[in-house]
Amino acid sequence: MRSLSPTLVVALLAPLLTAPRPAAAEAPDGLGWGLLQPASYARPFVAESHGAMTKLEVGYSQLLKEFDIAAAEDDAQRDFKLLIDAHLAADLPLWSGTLRDDAGRPVWGFSVSLPLSMHVLEDMFEALTAPVISTDYRFGAPVLRVIRRFPSDGFLQNIAVAWLPLYHECTHLGDEITIYRKDVELPITRINVSYEYTQLEVTLNDPDGRRENNHALRLGTLVRLSDRDLGWYGVELEGTTAPEDLPLDHSDTRFEFWAIYQWQRSEGLWADDCCVNVLSVEVRNRPQYGIPTFRQEEGVWQATRSDETRRTGVNAYLGYRFHPEGEARQALGLYLHGYLGVNPYGQLRNIYPYRFLGLALTHEPW
Repeated sequence: MRSLSPTLVVALLAPLLTAPRPAAAEAPDGLGWGLLQPASYARPFVAESHGAMTKLEVGYSQLLKEFDIAAAEDDAQRDFKLLIDAHLAADLPLWSGTLRDDAGRPVWGFSVSLPLSMHVLEDMFEALTAPVISTDYRFGAPVLRVIRRFPSDGFLQNIAVAWLPLYHECTHLGDEITIYRKDVELPITRINVSYEYTQLEVTLNDPDGRRENNHALRLGTLVRLSDRDLGWYGVELEGTTAPEDLPLDHSDTRFEFWAIYQWQRSEGLWADDCCVNVLSVEVRNRPQYGIPTFRQEEGVWQATRSDETRRTGVNAYLGYRFHPEGEARQALGLYLHGYLGVNPYGQLRNIYPYRFLGLALTHEPW
């Protein structure tokens, strides 16, 4: 099954992201506000693993044999393949407001928006069916953003906070992968990774829509709120292995933590207001799920057990963000992307180390 074209999805979302915006109202007391007004602050950074930013990536990644339809029995357990990694997202603006000081400078900003996203990992260059390996969906309550600006020439320009009160993630293996796992009688066909969480991020020196040179630091955490079946996930056991022969432990951890540094440069060699050089690096600590992986020995799948453990990974992007001339808040980015850590997607979060190296095309509508 070939996945829904990322180009088609982006085209469907484009009217929402680029439609003309009504002018914000300005009250005599310095309060500016507007319905359907997007905020320029506390937006996803490029290296944010699950941010509401559209990315289309192609690169070499490690794929376990149990997820590789074309693998032969004598192939290596872990192999590098050229994969498509697509993040499709929108952040629908609902309301934003600004408080100004006596000099008319915007000091406080408040906003409410509705982010939603999906991720597709696809083995597009596999000759049999080009299967979708994993699909993840995220949606829920609106995100609340606030910024406090410091109108001065000091290093600290602002502090921004973004809070997702309640969000949902559900993930699914592709149909062909699920059928393949049943046909070859893997003991575990599918893990149902599905949970609710709340998320908080604090940013120092948020870019805030500016294209000038900037160093930004973001600290974030998410807390799993729900506790379905085994914690982050539930499991369906099928094939020749009975559930009592392959017990899975309940997940004890509820947290992820991360820090993101993002540097941008619009002055100097090969950089200007329309061609902004960007380096974005995320360091994230998250659980590696205690789900067994499987290796094939003489036609029989053998389980490799591992306890749930915390791992720290690095996600890095280096490249350029291209802006049209003028004040339009639309930009395309082209980056070199490297990743090392726990596989960040769905049922594959029991895989460590997972590596990815490729090129990323991004759409940043702020």
